[in-house]
Amino acid sequence: MKVVKDAIYSKYFNYDIDEDIIIYEGRFCIYLDKKYKCNGIIYYKMIPPMSVNFEASIINTQDEDFDLALDYDNAILEVYGYKPVYITINTINDSNIDGYINDNNMKSKNTYVEYVDFDIINLNQLPGKLINYENKLFAGRIEFEINDYKVVIDKRYDYRKELNEELKIKSGSIITHVGRIFKKDNTTFKTNNVEDILDRISTSLSFMCGRYVDICLANGYHGEKNVYRLWREAIVTPFKFVPTWSDTIANYHNIEKYISLMCKKLEDSYYEPTIKHIIDWYIESQNNITLENNIISVQIALETLSYVVLVELYDLLDEQEFDENSTSKNIRMLLDICKIPYGQKELYLFDDWIRSKFDDGIDLVIYFRNKIVHPSRKGHKANLSVDDMWNIIQIGTRYVELALLYVIGYKGEYSNRLKYRSYGEVELVPWNQV
Repeated sequence: MKVVKDAIYSKYFNYDIDEDIIIYEGRFCIYLDKKYKCNGIIYYKMIPPMSVNFEASIINTQDEDFDLALDYDNAILEVYGYKPVYITINTINDSNIDGYINDNNMKSKNTYVEYVDFDIINLNQLPGKLINYENKLFAGRIEFEINDYKVVIDKRYDYRKELNEELKIKSGSIITHVGRIFKKDNTTFKTNNVEDILDRISTSLSFMCGRYVDICLANGYHGEKNVYRLWREAIVTPFKFVPTWSDTIANYHNIEKYISLMCKKLEDSYYEPTIKHIIDWYIESQNNITLENNIISVQIALETLSYVVLVELYDLLDEQEFDENSTSKNIRMLLDICKIPYGQKELYLFDDWIRSKFDDGIDLVIYFRNKIVHPSRKGHKANLSVDDMWNIIQIGTRYVELALLYVIGYKGEYSNRLKYRSYGEVELVPWNQV
């Protein structure tokens, strides 16, 4: 197998699981009722909720000629190499001060760069091309395109079974991958829209992993000089394995194509917030404490996908017709258009009695959800065991996964969560089957 270029390295690979990352160490200023000159550290807290924090000793203070009109929840931090940022002060006395930034990022001014490197927290081990790191050979690179840009993502060289298991045991967080963005024609570009690209990549990776995966920092370079810096308040789920549509995919070309398609779809001003909401509900359906909450999240996602496909994508129904239809009718229309199979065959997971009472998985999803949302003293159609409820959620979640993959135009392989499967066992999406 061909070996591509050496792996991209990040100096932040040296930090351990859940270890705070030092962003800056030295002198900086804080503006409150006066100007406070400080000496301390600014650091990235790696335990969720992640944030940029500071701790410092106060060297001296000086009055300003103008009225700052600031308070503890709205002070200003000024540090070399970054734009001033609003902060909240937790504690302050004659000698010490600490707190955190209020904005969702801390960054330098926009400028022209040749490439931007970025660090990803808690991404799964993905299949990929062979790469080298200090004479170590490992499969860990994926590459894809977003319009005029090319993106490379490399797994960290030591992301092996041991680190994966430690992350799961600790439910921890660590930088697992590093990426690079550059123009396909190798020209320089301005960093204005880098945050949007990073956000779309993060959303794409989160849907792959069934939990929140995010990018915490980015550095832009011109020549060998670091001319752009960005720290983002990432939203990350503590590491754990979640079964998803991608968990047994071995052919990395599927992953590359999927990310490219999802990032492209997220550029649309309608689809971006809509898809993000669907992915939020999808992740909630995988991570809620109770099965009851999971099924509610599944149905909300399915109803949204139905509206997207039937009303917005194909204009088959207007808004009033959609609202007048039953939820089950809209979901069946969605699945029919997407060529996602449903029916008695998918009820093999249940006993004969349940199979005799319900037509398909949609029936079961709607019944389970209504049983929770509309509790009644009257007898129910069926008594569901914990296993039954779990299987209903798996059926509904598969509908969500496939319908969203259809919306973005994906035609590759996926992992069928309704079947026992091992790594490499996949199916072609149903709308691309002969």
